[in-house]
Order: sequence, then structure tokens, then C-alpha cells
Amino acid sequence: GVHGKNFLLTIRRLAMEREELSVVNDQIGAPTWSRMIAQATALIAARWCASASRGGTYHLSAGGQTSWFDFARAILELLPADERRRLQVAGLKPIPTSQYPLPAKRPRNSVLSNEKLEREFAIHLPNWRASLSSCIEDLC
Repeated sequence: GVHGKNFLLTIRRLAMEREELSVVNDQIGAPTWSRMIAQATALIAARWCASASRGGTYHLSAGGQTSWFDFARAILELLPADERRRLQVAGLKPIPTSQYPLPAKRPRNSVLSNEKLEREFAIHLPNWRASLSSCIEDLC
């Protein structure tokens, strides 16, 4: 999203402060814009009564998948030219999770299947990169 604390805003800020960024390259996920989650949730609520099956667990995430490293690279590539000129970062360095210890262990692959959501509610979220592009347009 364009507010609060998140990976997009952190990468953007750090790229303006540092010459090199090290980003984990062995964790895969599907970054999902908060606006896409809100819009999909509104559609689910609107279609809930017409659904044949209302129970269970539904996953909701953007289409496609990427590593944190490739997500960071896409963020920097999609920034408008005037913002890219202000960046201090000269490069991104891919690192393994073992070089970026966190208090909680993270899964290597956290991609979720939206198959049930698509089948039950006919909801299909766009690819993470398309959502990122729209989010950055809103941000800038």
C-alpha cells in the first residue's frame, strides 16, 4: 500500500539513503496490494449469499510469484524517472535467508492457491507486477 510500514515503502526509502541494498533471494511469495485485497473482499461480501459453499478457508493473493529480491528490483524499475534520478542505490545484492536472520523463521515458498476463491466467487486478482505498477502510480 501507499501508507504505513511495508516492503514497497521501505525499499523506496532505503534506495534513497543507501548505495547498496541486500535483499533475500530465496523466499518466494505473491506480493498483494492492500487495495486489491479490499476490492476482492468487497466482491466476496457482495457474492456471499449467492455462493453454494460459504464455509472453509479461502486464500487471497495476487497472481504470479516472485522473490523478495525480484520484488525490490521491480519496485525500483517501476518508480517514475524523476524519482529514480534521486536514488542513491547503485545496486541490489541478492542474499540467502541465512544472511538475513529474523526472529521468526520464514517459509521458502509462501505462494497461496486462489483456486477455491476463483471457483466459488469468480474472483481473480491481477498479477503482482501489474498491481505493483498501479500502486506506484497512486504513490507517486
